[in-house]
Amino acid sequence: MTTLEIAAPVEPQSGYSIAEASAATGASADTLRYYERAGIMPTIGRTGGGQRTYTPDDLGWITFVRRLRSTGMTMQRIAEYTTMVRDGDGTIADRRRMIEDHRATVAAAIKELSSVLTVLDRKIEHYEAAEQGNDVGCSEQPLQYANQLT
Repeated sequence: MTTLEIAAPVEPQSGYSIAEASAATGASADTLRYYERAGIMPTIGRTGGGQRTYTPDDLGWITFVRRLRSTGMTMQRIAEYTTMVRDGDGTIADRRRMIEDHRATVAAAIKELSSVLTVLDRKIEHYEAAEQGNDVGCSEQPLQYANQLT
C-alpha cells in the first residue's frame, strides 16, 4: 500500500485544467482520464476547445476515490458505489452499508497491521539483543487478514 498524498486545498475557481486537477489531487492526468473512461467520474465539463475542466466538486470526488483506493477498495466496487450515487437518494442506505462494510475491512486490516508491528518490534529487539550477545527469542504470528491486504 502506498502513502496517499493529497495536495493543499486549491482556491475555488470556475474550472481546473487536467494539470491543475492533477496537482490539486495528486492523481496523474492518466489516472484522471482512466477514472473518466471507467465511469468513476461524473461528466467532466469541456472548454470550447475540448479541454477538460474540473469543478471543485470533481476534485473532492477524485480525492474521495483515491482514499477508497488507498484503503484497498477495488475499482469495481468504486464503480458500483458511483452508480448508486448517480441513482440518487433511493440508494443512500445501500451506500451507507457499502461504506460500513468497507470500513470493517479497513479496521480489520489496521488491527492486523498493528499485530504485525508488534512482531516486527519483537524481531528488532531480538536483533538488538543478538548484537549485544544476548538472545531474547522471538515469535511469529500468522497473518489472519493477509488476503485482504493485497
